[in-house]
Amino acid sequence: MNKTIFITFCLLCQLMVSQNLVLNPSFEENKLCPSVIGSFNSLVTDWSTPNLGSTDYFNTCSITVGVDNFFGNQRAKNGQAYAGMYVMTPENYREYIQGKLTQTLTIGEKYTITFYISLSDNTSHAIRDLGILFLKEPLNNNSDKLINLNEVLNEVKNSYFVLINSPEFYSEKENWEKVTFDYVAKGFEQFFIIGNFDTKNRIVSIKIQESKTPNTSYYYIDSISIEPFDKAKPKDVTTQIIEKNQFLERDKVYTLKNVLFDFDKHDLLKLSTIELDQLYNYLKLHPRLQIEIYGHTDDVGTEKRNDELSILRAKTVALYLISKGLNGNRIIARGYGARFPITSNNNEEGRLQNRRVEFKLIAQ
Repeated sequence: MNKTIFITFCLLCQLMVSQNLVLNPSFEENKLCPSVIGSFNSLVTDWSTPNLGSTDYFNTCSITVGVDNFFGNQRAKNGQAYAGMYVMTPENYREYIQGKLTQTLTIGEKYTITFYISLSDNTSHAIRDLGILFLKEPLNNNSDKLINLNEVLNEVKNSYFVLINSPEFYSEKENWEKVTFDYVAKGFEQFFIIGNFDTKNRIVSIKIQESKTPNTSYYYIDSISIEPFDKAKPKDVTTQIIEKNQFLERDKVYTLKNVLFDFDKHDLLKLSTIELDQLYNYLKLHPRLQIEIYGHTDDVGTEKRNDELSILRAKTVALYLISKGLNGNRIIARGYGARFPITSNNNEEGRLQNRRVEFKLIAQ
């Protein structure tokens, strides 16, 4: 195999393995090792800041701006680097990160957006609202203050904003919290900005501790991905019933063995309530856990109907858990239609198994 063919082969393999459209998603590629805080805009390849806020860049190659830094102590989610930014200050000073995609998103196509955040040790407050502003061209704001979202949306033709409203405050310091949602593209998205776009008096926050910088909120951020929706299928699905004293792993997808549905229906069968009661009892014993519920269908019927039916099945399970006493803020329900069968749809037995509900537990 000659050198040209080998390089082409490697590139094709890389494309097949990864569908992340974000350039330099974990900030590993840089122009220079950081030596002072506030160097994100000048050092991180393919990233910038949309305003004059001095977003920070941390990398283990640095002694002063590495794992141990001015804001606390944290290891990168992936690799050696991560970013840090103020999302709330008393004077509406604000920091953001602005990323670039390998290609423009396709209009009407669904994508899964994911990133990880961690509250810094030395901040005083945690918040629960973040946002992503999608753009065709990069934004350059000549101020270090809050970006005026209404102004951007009214004046910039190709722009669209998504508010990420969390039911709980992002208060995790030791570990990284996953933030994820699905998004249908408008067809112009080439750049995106992550941060907080609310004015100080509109931000919902909670005081965590006293700090040298009072009334502020500062987060680390890492591992940003925007992938085609079909790549969002949870992996390592395990089929089992929840037994007494059983430990369920975090971030692992389980199939509810006996939560099945009749054709074109989303009503719970009587047999299903036994297993759901067990799930509720487990969640009651672990109040720090949040649950994501995934509904699925067989491949009979239209895509539109199956998408509708799958989310109805997920919501039916969610409503049952709520009726037992579970706080609805701990539940996220999603529908995947017929996209991810676990067996053949060529017979009724297989179709029955595909009409299922899965769940994943996430630490709040």
